[in-house]
Amino acid sequence: MTVERKHVKANGLNFVVSDQGGAGARPVVLLHGFPNNANMWQKQTGPLLKAGFRVIAPDLRGALGGQSDAPQEVEGYGITNSIVKDVAGIMDALQIQKAHIVGHDWGSALAWAFAGLYPDRTIDLIAMSVGHPAGYFSGDHRGEQKQKSWYMLLLNVPGKGEECISSGNMFDGIATKEAQTVEQPMFEELGMVEAMKKPGAITAAINWYRANGNAKCFLEGHMCPTKAPSVSCDVLQIFPSGDVGFCTEGQAMTSGKFVKSPGTFRYERVETPSHFAPYTDPEPISKLVLSFLKRQ
Repeated sequence: MTVERKHVKANGLNFVVSDQGGAGARPVVLLHGFPNNANMWQKQTGPLLKAGFRVIAPDLRGALGGQSDAPQEVEGYGITNSIVKDVAGIMDALQIQKAHIVGHDWGSALAWAFAGLYPDRTIDLIAMSVGHPAGYFSGDHRGEQKQKSWYMLLLNVPGKGEECISSGNMFDGIATKEAQTVEQPMFEELGMVEAMKKPGAITAAINWYRANGNAKCFLEGHMCPTKAPSVSCDVLQIFPSGDVGFCTEGQAMTSGKFVKSPGTFRYERVETPSHFAPYTDPEPISKLVLSFLKRQ
């Protein structure tokens, strides 16, 4: 099937969105994280289309290697006060009132925030790796999570963050050697390494950290400029075991406390070496995603 890339305007910016499947099918909105763009989802798209869903995957603002706008100002990258409006606007442009919302990495934090702030537009939620942003730096796991997230503060340093990412091996010293073995080829396959050479690209991409994972967030115990609200939809939280370099399992497991009635919370741990499991180990992720989406 030919991938249709649509150009839409939303929240004052220009976005490029992959939109596949019939207009009458139930829509699934896929939200990528860092350092990815919509191509991160390419190995999940086929199974979703085969199952009869409409699949929407936007290049979010500032996406490394993406074709959407990439503002340089940090202020535009707050998830709870800005980027959720991007997602709502993209759905408006595609005439989608309500969708299944799926996120990975920063896209997961965004998906949680969107479901909380736009409950009437969320059928249900699948979050991968990152749990509810209001609990990321709080709870019993807070000390360990802050320790694992030291790199976020490094990326917040002007110039140093750009230098760190442009050095080539983005996660050296964070991800395990086993994870890097499968992740570095992914960065090259998806054009991440080449995308770094574009002027301003790295700054735009790490603005997600500067707006949502800064020192203020560490001190206040939550991601994002303001606390994301709880959600009231059904949630599937997936945690890849190889995520331990970046995320504590605790922040994912305890996210159920941010799901209020009538929503339900399901937690699944996937044994895989990489944080980027939707791409590097797609089959077990697809199986969980489809079992959840087709439960109704």
